[in-house]
Amino acid sequence: MACGGWGRAAQPLGIAFVVGALSLCGCSSTGGAGLFSSYSVAADDTCGTYKTQLSGYRDFFFSSMIEGAAVGAGVGALSGYLIGGSTQSTLIGAGAGAVVGGATGYYLAKQKAANGNQSALTDSVYQDLSRENSQIDGVTQAFDNLRDCRIRSAQQVKADLDAQRISRDEAQARLAKVRGWLLEDIDFADALGAKMGERGNEYAEASNQMLQADPAAKQILARRESAAPAAAAGTGGLVAAEAARVREDKSASSRQIASLTPGEPVTVLQRDESAGGWTQVRLNDGRTGYVASRLLRPAGARGPTARTATASAAPPPKDVAGVAQLTESNQLKRKTLGDDIAQAKTEANGSAFQLSGSISRAPEPRLAA
Repeated sequence: MACGGWGRAAQPLGIAFVVGALSLCGCSSTGGAGLFSSYSVAADDTCGTYKTQLSGYRDFFFSSMIEGAAVGAGVGALSGYLIGGSTQSTLIGAGAGAVVGGATGYYLAKQKAANGNQSALTDSVYQDLSRENSQIDGVTQAFDNLRDCRIRSAQQVKADLDAQRISRDEAQARLAKVRGWLLEDIDFADALGAKMGERGNEYAEASNQMLQADPAAKQILARRESAAPAAAAGTGGLVAAEAARVREDKSASSRQIASLTPGEPVTVLQRDESAGGWTQVRLNDGRTGYVASRLLRPAGARGPTARTATASAAPPPKDVAGVAQLTESNQLKRKTLGDDIAQAKTEANGSAFQLSGSISRAPEPRLAA
């Protein structure tokens, strides 16, 4: 009887182990692994350097943060078997457990590792979030560089056709190839964004749990948030959302007269907030010039439209409220990347890759932050 009982118990435990392992390695996700492994640089891809930079983030985001999904799958499978007594109920329980475990497992594992030391727990989650946010910044910069390179490549094809260096058929074929590469880039960035979202849910759950356990942290967070608008009102004006070039005229081909570092303030003389618009600014040394409007943001701005994660932004204090602040910036960074991907999708289907049209915008060369 004992042997029979152990034999029957081994079945759900075995299934739980398999489902948990699949959850842990990411194999239970549909399409992700195949897309990540097939994304490679073609020998004739002139934007290959940027593509290599973007693909370099696949290992970080495709790996699981913690064994939470596997643990959850195991518990769910066993519960399903005990309730339903069948392989089907075991699999259903394992799947549900993996979802719940993935959302809560990270925090539970961090709690266990901290062994009751709240300071160690806070420090560990804070460090993880800081690293995550830095990686998202890297993905966004790499994708923007790659997208701009694709647009410039399409622009070069049209220039070659206008100069009669290539035939119309060859120009059409080249544009189709560049557009195909851009669509691959978009799919890859989308897949990365989906993984960021999964991981972001785990961080959000950890942040919520830590705030619930520390009422004082809620008050600290509220004070910091209420102080942010006052700080913004004191500075006023616009600042560079990222490294940006100051041009002599309203054109990306105009002579560069200066450059802005992330967070550097400017005095606005005239602003055009339309797509592809330019803002006339006065620099600290008195010179005037033009900056692409998309590269500027309100000083101290908060919200999805603000590129809050600039290189000059000071990190929040390393406490529970700081973890909550990093969690918020994690959401904003993912929103920024999503907006950039959406813009790239529009460009891929626009006139930039049609011989009958013209380049919809001249992409601004990216400066190192």
